[in-house]
Amino acid sequence: MKKLIVYISKSSNVFDNLALEEHLLKHSKEDILLFYINSDAVVIGKHQNPWKEVDLTPIDSQLNTHIIARRLSGGGTVFHDIGNINFSFIRNKEEDFVDFREHIEPMSAALNALGIPNSISPRNDIFVNEHKVSGNAEHVNSKTKRILHHGTLLYDSNIVKLNGSIKPKKKLNIKTHAVESVRSPVMNMREIADLGDTQTFLSQLIDQLHLHLEVTRVEQINPNTHIEVQELVQSKYTTWQWNYGHTPQFTYTSDNNAAMKVREGHVIECIETIQIGKRFDAILNDQ
Repeated sequence: MKKLIVYISKSSNVFDNLALEEHLLKHSKEDILLFYINSDAVVIGKHQNPWKEVDLTPIDSQLNTHIIARRLSGGGTVFHDIGNINFSFIRNKEEDFVDFREHIEPMSAALNALGIPNSISPRNDIFVNEHKVSGNAEHVNSKTKRILHHGTLLYDSNIVKLNGSIKPKKKLNIKTHAVESVRSPVMNMREIADLGDTQTFLSQLIDQLHLHLEVTRVEQINPNTHIEVQELVQSKYTTWQWNYGHTPQFTYTSDNNAAMKVREGHVIECIETIQIGKRFDAILNDQ
């Protein structure tokens, strides 16, 4: 692997950091390893259906639901909070674009060195004591010949919130070709090795990665000061069109057996013609 710059994001906003990833992928020429820690959010894969993957029921009296964000890469749904570290390799690649282990093995080796024995599964996840602590996904930008590989590291996450947020309370009758998450038991690595709070653990992890990667420098980066990143936050990552409307076409059958076809988050076919053109979430709220 070529020389890398390590960036640590100063933002804990999921939309800031997903937009920062895309900006660095498309507009930087450097090989980068980006770390960020988000406040509570549920992040779905690019080709997933949030109504099948996420608990969208209100979580407080103001009818707020979990913050939902869609990332560039495929794969399954993950929960982010301040006990979870996200890492993103953003690199130039001329060939062999998709090589998960190339990016996971340095992380695995660094964790081993920190006293956290682990293994890499056939699905390219990192497991500790038969529990998943890291899920990984990739996205290739063929135009720029750059790759984005990102993963999670469960160090001190709220496991109760995690398990409660990534599965709907009510299973909807949805038929779809969208990617479905593969559920695995999870745990925090802090249970194996208590290396301080999450920020302290991250610092130790980066120190270990110097032994496995050629790191030229470590810098903080603030997505809030990048105009292009903030424009991407507003035009894409915080929009309903991206987070919900980008869902692959699916068919839903209601409790009263009314079937409807949904494309880009809107009903396009239904025996109840009054529903055609409506947003799918609005129809669910009326039921």
